[in-house]
Formats: sequence, C-alpha cells, structure tokens
Amino acid sequence: MEQSDRLTLIERAKFVNDKPEEIRVRLKSLVESGEIMVKQIAKHTSFSSSSISQMLNDKYEGDIDKLEDSLGRFYRYWLATNAVVKTHVVEAIQMTMMLAWKRKEIASIVGEYGRGKSKAASHFVALNDFAVYLELPSTTSASSLLYQLSVALNIGSAQMVGSQHDKLMTIIRSLQREPRLLVIDEADNLRPRTLAILKDIHGGESLERCAIILIGTERLNKVLRHPELGYLQRRVRIKKRIDEVTFEEAVKIIGMYPNDLDRDDLKQAYSWSLKHFGVASLVTLMARSIDEMQLRKRKVIDSDCLEAGYLWLND
Repeated sequence: MEQSDRLTLIERAKFVNDKPEEIRVRLKSLVESGEIMVKQIAKHTSFSSSSISQMLNDKYEGDIDKLEDSLGRFYRYWLATNAVVKTHVVEAIQMTMMLAWKRKEIASIVGEYGRGKSKAASHFVALNDFAVYLELPSTTSASSLLYQLSVALNIGSAQMVGSQHDKLMTIIRSLQREPRLLVIDEADNLRPRTLAILKDIHGGESLERCAIILIGTERLNKVLRHPELGYLQRRVRIKKRIDEVTFEEAVKIIGMYPNDLDRDDLKQAYSWSLKHFGVASLVTLMARSIDEMQLRKRKVIDSDCLEAGYLWLND
C-alpha cells in the first residue's frame, strides 16, 4: 500500500462503527501491503495467525462473529495509534472524557464544526473498552435513542421488548451490571424530551451506572437550557469548550502527508482552514492535494499541488 493510499484510508475510515466486511477488506489490504503483519493481529487477539489469514480470505469456518469482533477491535486500535496527531484539542477532549468517567458524571463538549471533536472522541473510544460511541446524524426520538443504546451495549433485540419504560429499565439494568462511558456525538440533535431520559440512565452519583459525554455545537448549550431539562442541566458538571488547533499543530498534521511546502505555503493552508471548518478542512485540503500529486505523478505535495487542492474545494 502506497503512503497516499494509506493516508486516504485513514482520512475516510472511522474509529468506530465500521461494518465488519469493510474492516476485513481494509485489513487484508494492509496485510498485503506489508503495513500490518498477520502475527501482529494474532498478538492482539485470541486467534491464531492461520485463523486470521483464513478469515481475511473468506475461508474461515469457525465462530465468524467472534473473530469479526476481534478483528474490529484490532483495526480500531491500529487506526487510533496511527492516525491522530495529539493536538491540544485532542488532549483536552480526552482528558475531559476520562475525568467524567472517573467521576461517573455528565460532561458537555462544545465546539464549532470541524474542530475535531468526533475524531478525538471516537479515538478515545477505540482505545478504551469501557466506552461506547453513538453518533446521531439527525433529530433523534426517545425510541430511536434507546434502540441505538441497546445496539451499542450489545443488548439483544429479544430483551428490548415492551413499553418505552421497559426498554429503558433493560438498559439501566445492563449499566448496573457493567458501568460504561456513553459518548453521544451530535447530541444537539436530541429533543429536550429525549435528553431528559439521560437523567434516569445516568442514575446520579450514588448509583454510578455510567458517565455520559454530550458532544455538539453551541446549539447543545441552548438545548440543555430548555425548561424541561432543569434537573439534567444541573447534572452537567463538567463543561469544555473547544477552540482551534495552533499553527504549530497544523504543521504536524500537514507533516503526515509527503510534502515539500515552505512556511508561506503552510501559513496559507492554516489561514484557509480557519476560514472554513478548521482542522477538518485542513485534512480535506491535504487529501485533495495528494490526489493532485498522484495525477501529476509527483513524489511529494508541492505548491502547485496545494493550489490545485484549493481549486478542487472551491469549485
């Protein structure tokens, strides 16, 4: 696998929620390229190298679900240790998440689009088995939230029966047996009445059922101030606002890509990203620049490739 292909994989892949068949294809590609060794996967799982090779080649006849789960855990771990520059934003988000977990409290993490909130949060989840991640792409009802929580907590559909209260109690009983850190991304898509359910799921300090991380834009703060959520709002005792990465950190991110850019190019790229969606725009710019590098059959991203990257995105 060429470096440009590896960077594209890292850019597009998620740390969580990838489908098993997608993970299998990506792992096979990484093994074939020499990026990952089969014995390296075996070391981090309970399966032999031969079983893993058979699985990657669709020839495994054992417990496929169990091996898929192990491969998924390894893949997320590999991404998490190879695809993140530890900026102050990443560290702030992850320190907030760990603090909430240790205290079993509810925390809110707020920042504009593109600040890297989702990447940092899902990276944390990939490295910590006690954390589960939910991404809410649109307005989410109470029933939908309970369903997504049941999936994240591996609660079988046969157990999620009855009224909404019955389903809520099933989730609560699961968390009483094994407390978790629930990470809810795009939480500003939750309706106030749906958010109110989290009060019961959290359980308070004495019960210590779980910790909850609510991630969103400034709109999340407005939702939390809704009159129906007075009690829940008082439970949000850890609050973190996320700002932009620094220029020096942006240079480290750009450094993940093969480039021959001078300081003026770097400053221009950083300034451009601040006018758009921050670090997310910067990563997209570099991805398009590396596409242009390939088209021009060059070995590194130069000023011409970078300028073409701007055009790709501006068009």
